Amino acid sequence: MRKRIVALIIVIAVGAGGFFVYKKFFAVKKPATAQAGQVYVVSLSEIMGDDSSYTPDVFMGVVEGQETSSVTKNNDRELDQIFVVEGDVVKEGTPLFSYKTDSFADENTQLGFDIEAENINISDDNRQIEKLKDEISKIKGESDEDKKKIEDLNDQIDDLNTEIAISQNTIDQTNAKIEDNNKKINNAVVKSNVAGTITKVADDTNPYTTDGSFITILSSNELRVKGEVSEMNASAIHEGEPVTLRSRVDKEQTWSGTILGLDTENNEDEESDNNFGMQNATNASKYPFYISLENTEGLMMGQHLYVELGQTDAPKIDFSKGTYINDYYIAYDKEDNPFVWIDKDGTLAKQPIELGEYYEEQMVYEVKGIDYDTLIAFPMDDFKEGMETVSQTEEQ
Repeated sequence: MRKRIVALIIVIAVGAGGFFVYKKFFAVKKPATAQAGQVYVVSLSEIMGDDSSYTPDVFMGVVEGQETSSVTKNNDRELDQIFVVEGDVVKEGTPLFSYKTDSFADENTQLGFDIEAENINISDDNRQIEKLKDEISKIKGESDEDKKKIEDLNDQIDDLNTEIAISQNTIDQTNAKIEDNNKKINNAVVKSNVAGTITKVADDTNPYTTDGSFITILSSNELRVKGEVSEMNASAIHEGEPVTLRSRVDKEQTWSGTILGLDTENNEDEESDNNFGMQNATNASKYPFYISLENTEGLMMGQHLYVELGQTDAPKIDFSKGTYINDYYIAYDKEDNPFVWIDKDGTLAKQPIELGEYYEEQMVYEVKGIDYDTLIAFPMDDFKEGMETVSQTEEQ
């Protein structure tokens, strides 16, 4: 009874510079500290694993969030600053973006003057009322002329009270406007209401989604594991089947999960080509499958795990002799010549390779031109020769 392993590519690209934080998501040994423009490299022996032997009932999966939180922007307000970029990991309460507030502060200043003017009017009207009441008190006669004069004075008082009421209503409305402006000033910074990873920030080149979302966040509060399977071994994935999830760093650390299902509607090959500039080694389609977790203690977003489906009597394929590499580490030039990105004296360089036998179920090539000591980077579209490299060893 032997285990099978199929390698799966799930890549996280961080930052506008496009550098790939390999260690954080593949090695998971310590937090990444590379600066923009640096590229993580790791030895081929670590990529493939010590004493690797690949057979098809152990897959690789990546921990991801189950839900996406959308943040909209008020189109009536002017954007000031954006504090996050795609790939950033945020906590609940992390500032995402801010609105400009200068116009509201200026308006409040003018509104304050308006209130002061209304209060002056109210004071003048009250003085007028006191004078009119004093005149009424001095009229002692009961003649029709006196009665008419008292009636006229009371009408003037009523008019002044109406003006006071109008002024007071204006003051109340103005105070409400000031309070509304103050709320906008105090809430100028929009913060995340969930912990997770920024997956999209809309701009002129990356427009709003159909629901009007300005920023989308993949929540880390509810975690699941995403795997990928080729059509060659898709029959191994069964909804409701229990699985064991094993740490790539500490193989004694495990979690339990259940397969939620296989998504045969979403072929991931085209997306991989567009995002990572790679060619598929075969025409076989690849599909995602998802696993619910019984517990998430010790797991983090982006962490890679082995997904063990069970045991098999199929013969083990031994890769201990020769040099082998997962197909998703291979890039191709304009003439379709294969190469890998390697470390050369601390800088990024292209290394041509010769491809040998391909193991389709395992997505692994036999290769010449590199060895297991070669430090390799995962291929990204914006890589250029001469970029600075950072290895696991350098940071420890």
